[in-house]
Amino acid sequence: MIRVVLVEDHILVRSGIRHLLEARGPIRVVGEAGSGREALALLEGLEADLAILDVSLPDCTGIDLCRTLKARFPRLRLLALSMHEDPEYVRGFLQAGGEGYVSKAAVDHELVDAVLAVARGERYLNPSLAMRLAMEMVQGEVKEEGLSPREEEVLRLLAQGLSHKEVAERLAISEKTVATYRERGMEKLGLKTRSDLLRYAVRRGWLSG
Repeated sequence: MIRVVLVEDHILVRSGIRHLLEARGPIRVVGEAGSGREALALLEGLEADLAILDVSLPDCTGIDLCRTLKARFPRLRLLALSMHEDPEYVRGFLQAGGEGYVSKAAVDHELVDAVLAVARGERYLNPSLAMRLAMEMVQGEVKEEGLSPREEEVLRLLAQGLSHKEVAERLAISEKTVATYRERGMEKLGLKTRSDLLRYAVRRGWLSG
């Protein structure tokens, strides 16, 4: 029997997930939480094999909670169930230590399949998400071929939150040169805004650790 904890802030959604899992697989829901804080407190006193996390919680993101849970409960397997289908959310969750990601738009049996696979020690993405992630990775690899080492270094530091001045001091170059590398790198990657850069940084693993 797979012991599962549900971390989802909507009670009705939790009830539906519980019913689905317990009706279709060798799964028992041993606890429910509506926030990251509740999940941490609950798991301290429970023996669970797997936690299903919503990516959007009232007090934290599911990605941050995933990272925290992995540090505190290394043997606990983590599966995201989310309405967010953007590849950056998927990559962020997996980079934080998660073993699987399922869209809330997926058909019912895929969630049970995901729980069974993750409980066996496998990774799981429902097919539509896996295809989108693969396409993004291929496109990213093609674009990145023309990025120079210095352009990558500047974009990486900016994505990590450093200002132009801080990057200039770190690399011993002028702020104007930082701006030039940024513009060239962004253009090569087809990025327009800071949000685009942050999404790219998550995809490349620049913000992990």
